[in-house]
Amino acid sequence: MSNQTYKNYNVGDLVVFKTHPLLNSFRIKGDSKYVPPVMIIKEVHYENNKKKTHDEVTGNKISEKTKYICVYFDDNRSEFVESTHYYSELKKFDELKIERISSDGKLYDSSQTIIEEINSYGLLSYEFAKIVRFKTKKLEIYKKRSSKKIPLKKGEVVDEKKIKTIIQYVVNYTSPDFILTGYKKNDSTNLFYHNGKKKRVVSDTLIKVKWFNPIKNKYSEQFLPIEFFTDKMKLEKESENSNEQTTKAETTNEEE
Repeated sequence: MSNQTYKNYNVGDLVVFKTHPLLNSFRIKGDSKYVPPVMIIKEVHYENNKKKTHDEVTGNKISEKTKYICVYFDDNRSEFVESTHYYSELKKFDELKIERISSDGKLYDSSQTIIEEINSYGLLSYEFAKIVRFKTKKLEIYKKRSSKKIPLKKGEVVDEKKIKTIIQYVVNYTSPDFILTGYKKNDSTNLFYHNGKKKRVVSDTLIKVKWFNPIKNKYSEQFLPIEFFTDKMKLEKESENSNEQTTKAETTNEEE
């Protein structure tokens, strides 16, 4: 149900796996391929009382009674992918740290600005052939990775003052723009157990989106919850060089 509240998260909420590096730092360090995607909750599943949540021998917790079906966009295959998670595995997107680069090359904290923008989108108004964007797009585009460029001579640092921090954009999981091509009410069956308790929470409305899939070299279409998309997202140019921004480190070769 659109905007319906339940115990922890709502359909349409943006979440990340709790290992996401930008929960703790403004920049990714190390191999960026291990950075998990920003996801949107598609469905909530409530297990019945028979669900085993603790090990019978040790008493240790091994699962939870509420599961979240999440969706992200896989840019390597140009398709939407579903994954299932428990509440304890996830964090809300508003805990991410987002750094921006101004037109004059200065770095600044833009976390609150982007979070407020995403929270302000509201429910999409359907219109055939309208251009829309997946709500995770801006968060994925502005991810950054930092590394060090250290001048060496015979295995030793020549001059620590010449050490530079290289900041690069990491745009995996970035989605294309989409065209709206369909609208329908979601299947409302099997939402409750026989005793009347809630079994599943889903979106009331599904919209069909269409995009060019360069992997298959053809157009793809798919029905997804209306909460996933917006026509309000604005993408500004962060800097004159959108591929790489270089700043000098101070006097240390430790990563910032």
